[in-house]
Amino acid sequence: MLINVTYIPHLNALRTFSVAARHLNFTTAATELNVSPSAVSHQIRQLESYLSTSLFDRTARQLTLTAEGEFLFRRLDDPFQKIGLAIEQMRTPLSTKSISLLCRPFFSSLWLAPRLRSLWTTLPGIDLNLIHKTSFTLADAETADIAILWGKGNWPEMTCERLVKGTLTPIMGRQLAKIAGVPEKPSDLARYTLLHEENRTHWATWLERAGVPNLKTSGSALVDDTNVRLQQVLNGQGIMLSDPALLSELLACGELIRPFDLTLGEYSYYLAWPSRRPPETRVRRVIDWLLAESRTNASN
Repeated sequence: MLINVTYIPHLNALRTFSVAARHLNFTTAATELNVSPSAVSHQIRQLESYLSTSLFDRTARQLTLTAEGEFLFRRLDDPFQKIGLAIEQMRTPLSTKSISLLCRPFFSSLWLAPRLRSLWTTLPGIDLNLIHKTSFTLADAETADIAILWGKGNWPEMTCERLVKGTLTPIMGRQLAKIAGVPEKPSDLARYTLLHEENRTHWATWLERAGVPNLKTSGSALVDDTNVRLQQVLNGQGIMLSDPALLSELLACGELIRPFDLTLGEYSYYLAWPSRRPPETRVRRVIDWLLAESRTNASN
């Protein structure tokens, strides 16, 4: 249900109530609002009169909210916090210092780098420090302002927001398809070399779900850099698991081939930062831009 918000009565009193309810102390609220405690009390009385209900229980030694006050506070505090954050973001210069962003080269080259022109157009003056590592620990991620992590979004002591939903499926190159043909069923993969990521778990999971958990292949190679694995696939040296959305152009032109529909869908790319260190305004603006780019990409 949409409410007409062109006129909200007693908006200043609502803000005063929100601050007073957060502190449960009129004097502390007055200090934050830069008014007198009597002004705070007067505005609260006005609001209570308008609503025909008491918002605070003043009989106890400690000021407390009534049930009606608690109801109102829970619906007011977050909007006022968001308004304050928006104003702060508009007034904060972006170029205070560089923002470090840690991610893997593969994702950076295929998804992030093509969008950087839009970043600098949207947030002029931003100073971005891109740090690329083929693999990194949570300790590495904690040293950056923002990290883009691949996984399930369940890293301890990290706050995560999903950036790009990931899927993994076998990908082969046109050269290998000409030499050995395109596999028609999962068991046909026994004829090919499988290219693995750092710990081989993705291929093991995909083969199990495909019904061939103990498949013996003609060869395998562990390559920790996804860009190198992709180059091997393009050179006809094996089959890798990768996200077809990131490789859409190479798939569309026929350089790469996706032989099966079966995918692993429980992994994604996440924006992450330490929970103990909320993003500064300038960092939050980059996070919001990244999420907006992701939503735009998903809708296209």
